[in-house]
Amino acid sequence: MHKGKRTIKMVIGVLSLLFVFFIIWINQATPTNHPVITSVLGQKSNYQSLVNSLSTGKKILVKKVKSANWKVPLSGLLNLDAEAAQHAGLEDHDENIQIYTFHLTHPIHGDFLIDTGISHQFYNDPQSLGIPSWLGSLYGLEKMTALTTTEDYINEQNVALKGVFLTHLHLDHISGMSAINKQVPLYVGQGETQERYFLYAATQGITDIMLEGRPALQEWAADYIDVFGDGSVFAIHSPGHTAGSTAYLVNSIEGPVLFTGDASHTSWGWNHSVEPGSFSTDQIRSRASLNKLIKLVKSYPEISVQPGHQSL
Repeated sequence: MHKGKRTIKMVIGVLSLLFVFFIIWINQATPTNHPVITSVLGQKSNYQSLVNSLSTGKKILVKKVKSANWKVPLSGLLNLDAEAAQHAGLEDHDENIQIYTFHLTHPIHGDFLIDTGISHQFYNDPQSLGIPSWLGSLYGLEKMTALTTTEDYINEQNVALKGVFLTHLHLDHISGMSAINKQVPLYVGQGETQERYFLYAATQGITDIMLEGRPALQEWAADYIDVFGDGSVFAIHSPGHTAGSTAYLVNSIEGPVLFTGDASHTSWGWNHSVEPGSFSTDQIRSRASLNKLIKLVKSYPEISVQPGHQSL
């Protein structure tokens, strides 16, 4: 009898130890194991240079592509505990959003995308990209409806891509990756690939599959990057949703546009200064980044705003 008790205690001890190792392992997960290097494109810049570019920067063509309709929990998109959300009586529900890609055409450097839209493969056969059915259900992929896939847009417009500027590495922002030639350079915000967060244990392998065979990710090396050195496009480090989340200020032919990425998913969140909710890894930094972007636009109202998943 005493031997049986000792065996039970030993089993419980081993299981407890394995559980501790498991918790440590998932909390050490990063977004991807794909290699990353410092970007060879772009020049370190600053806030004042960005502001100056609003009048002096080169103007480029921008097209917005609506890739898919989707529904996700509002509590992920918005911090429902924020005072403004509480005052408005917002409650959790499935919110209608969209997945976008934005096509930039620079007169010298060529065609680039901000984020990737959605590919045929991601929409029709997510399991071929390593997304198990249980994770697809968790992400609500069955609530997604494709509108314009990335390969259809690239083919119809005869676009020869020179690069993709990623706001971050979440699956809905790299969901068009399989439609993009594997030689096209990819750019990410500083610290994006090094962040450790438990949910990356579920998505790291998928991201690695999507990036397999592609060149090393090129990482922006400062909080403000003048992407082409002519004031046409600025990358703005906006951490919180993820460590490397990046907004982009583009001086378009029709006027300057701020692409917030998921520093603000929704029009309501932007209009009421409420940061994203549970989809972010660090809400405090997320709030600070959103406030920084809002302050920029309030100071220079000629800037139009494009949130990550809705339109103003």
